[in-house]
Amino acid sequence: MIFVNDVGGVTGVPGWMKHVEPPDADGMTFVDVVFPAFLFIVGMSIPLSLGKYLQSGKSLLAAQKQILLRTLGLLTVGVFMVNEDTYSKAALLPKPVWTLLVYLGIILLWNRPSAAESAWRKFDLWRRILGGLVLLAMAFLYRGEGERSWMELRPQWWGIIGLIGWASLVASYVYLAARNQLSGLIGAIALLCCLSFADHQGCLPSWWLFQYVDVASALASQPAIVVAGVVAGVVLSPQSTIQAPRERVRWLALYGAGLALAAHLLHTLHELHPMFFINKINATVPWGLWCSAITIWVWCVIYGMVDMRGWRRGVFLVAPAGENSLFAYILVPILYALFDLWELVFGAPLPYWSLGDQLTTGILRSFVLACAVVWITGGLRRIGVQPRI
Repeated sequence: MIFVNDVGGVTGVPGWMKHVEPPDADGMTFVDVVFPAFLFIVGMSIPLSLGKYLQSGKSLLAAQKQILLRTLGLLTVGVFMVNEDTYSKAALLPKPVWTLLVYLGIILLWNRPSAAESAWRKFDLWRRILGGLVLLAMAFLYRGEGERSWMELRPQWWGIIGLIGWASLVASYVYLAARNQLSGLIGAIALLCCLSFADHQGCLPSWWLFQYVDVASALASQPAIVVAGVVAGVVLSPQSTIQAPRERVRWLALYGAGLALAAHLLHTLHELHPMFFINKINATVPWGLWCSAITIWVWCVIYGMVDMRGWRRGVFLVAPAGENSLFAYILVPILYALFDLWELVFGAPLPYWSLGDQLTTGILRSFVLACAVVWITGGLRRIGVQPRI
């Protein structure tokens, strides 16, 4: 996600390295698979994290509280990130300063150091209060490009993090209902796909929530991708009846084939309605099913290489991002804000941006950025900085 987001701003990047164009086209590139792959992996983690939480003796009510608090946190971060794009030059604080203070508040509020980081743990409550106050202050100080009001921070489209929040909320409740029943989870995927179709056809009631959240994508097709990942997570859980590695790969490869077949059959109806297109922007069902199939097939290959054949060299290079992917993702806008702050203070832009004027240096720039973010994530984790929502 870090690489494809950054390389999108490089001059002369070929079409296959960007989101499919035009935005309403029927098709996708590998870039259009990255975000749904992230959603799928979020789903794979749900049976391992939420399932473990329930097995520890926690009540269903406590689990729901945990889900809602996590969703609220993701939506909050998503709203701040989205509004950064429309920050007004007339605001009290310069944009990079406001941005850095927002992420400082996020880190203070949601940082979860290990038990060994006693220095962080000692001031846990005060740190969270300070983080919340910083975010509250930045919300009031925010000024956008529209009409003036006392609160101009608004959920424009929730952002990537916010969409993950909505999708994981729906998928978590699906898991609470079906638990480790594979047939129930697969049936939920079908129902969510039908919900997306119903919204595209205008068959749903006009509830107030639907004015702020797109049902077809945020509450239906994208949660379907997460639930598709939940199925894979259940197969990998300690309680699964499928424990042999070869059986896991065989089952999941066939599962991917089933998702791909469903995507293909639905796509044959693309001449009837755009909801049957393969399209990321509109989060269509065929797109989500194809991306889920591709993700699980790639996972099968990696599982075969790493877990079955023991090819683990170099895994440590990407482990920090895998262990705290949210922090790795938000580190990028933090670095961008630091780059902009450099220009604000010293009056000259960093050479980083000019590297994107040529294709070769631009791609290399984006690759180095992605590697650097992983390294920084691991380094900060070692000193107790690891925000988790």
